[in-house]
Amino acid sequence: MLRKLPYLLPCLALAACADAPEKYRDTHHLELPPVLPIEHTNPQPAVAADDMKPKSALANLMAFTDDGGKPVLTLKTRTDRAWEMVATALKISDIEVLDKSPDDNRFKVRYDPDTGGKQIGLLNALMNNSFDEADYTITLKQEGGGVVVDAALAKSEGLETDTDGSAELIRLLHKTIDEKIINREPDKKSEK
Repeated sequence: MLRKLPYLLPCLALAACADAPEKYRDTHHLELPPVLPIEHTNPQPAVAADDMKPKSALANLMAFTDDGGKPVLTLKTRTDRAWEMVATALKISDIEVLDKSPDDNRFKVRYDPDTGGKQIGLLNALMNNSFDEADYTITLKQEGGGVVVDAALAKSEGLETDTDGSAELIRLLHKTIDEKIINREPDKKSEK
């Protein structure tokens, strides 16, 4: 019985407190907050359908300007994160990476702007051939606004056409990073 005494005393104290007077449970005598009229002085602007979809937390991570000439892709992050984003975009786009140099922040890739990095059929390749497959150097350079991603033709000798597809490569990287990395749709399987 003495062993049960330390447990019995707190239980009795709790039971005694449970029978509190009703004055602590009755709240009708408390003051209610005042009812304030809601006035809408500024009409709310109509919300577009695109504004209704949830924005990615990474939506402001990239800046892209394309004036028809050489596009400029800027990733507003650290160089190592920008490196990983570009490497992932190259992998997603099926662009062949010939050489990586993380110390120099350079990728050497083989790219055909006509195919957009994807393998296409022989008939489509013959009909749509304004660019040749060539080697390009993608350079990441840290600047004040972030990391600027630049592409340049590695060597132009031996090409059938005299066109540079580096602008198309930057546009493809921008599209891939924007749609597949930053603003990608969540997997339906992972939501369940």
